[in-house]
Amino acid sequence: GGMGKTTIARRVYETIRSEFKVSCFLADVRERSEKRGIVQLQKQLLDCMNINSDTRFDDEFEGKGIICDSLCHKKVLLVLDDVDDGGLLENLAGEQDWFGPGSRIIITTRDTHVLEVHGAAYIICKVEGLEQDEALELFCLRAFKRPKPEGGYMDLSQEVVKYCDGLPFAL
Repeated sequence: GGMGKTTIARRVYETIRSEFKVSCFLADVRERSEKRGIVQLQKQLLDCMNINSDTRFDDEFEGKGIICDSLCHKKVLLVLDDVDDGGLLENLAGEQDWFGPGSRIIITTRDTHVLEVHGAAYIICKVEGLEQDEALELFCLRAFKRPKPEGGYMDLSQEVVKYCDGLPFAL
């Protein structure tokens, strides 16, 4: 982590969400599924999209049906942040026919294999770390409020930047 995947996804979401009938940004999917379970995530997704489900459900299979029935005719923007398991993807975004024409699903993950297992059409946008000079400038802007280090701090600043390996959030 620390490359900025969530930040980029959130920025894209905020920029294009008005083009969709319903939209939802589900953050920390991995962690939430471990703590609360998949059914609670499905309920959160429906709630986030203002789907008032009259049918209560207690298992993931019912949840999948309700998500599909509720959204299959709507143009949906769904962001699933930090997905590490194909089962999560299957239970939250299922098949392409779960959502109406023009829908878009954005998934952030550390493991692109999750997308391959799901079998949906996808485009991978890999987020790269910062170059050494960019990382140094970012570090100095945060540490010294200027783009270059003060006085004798160049060597130490370069060590810190090297240790952070281009990860923006580590800097």
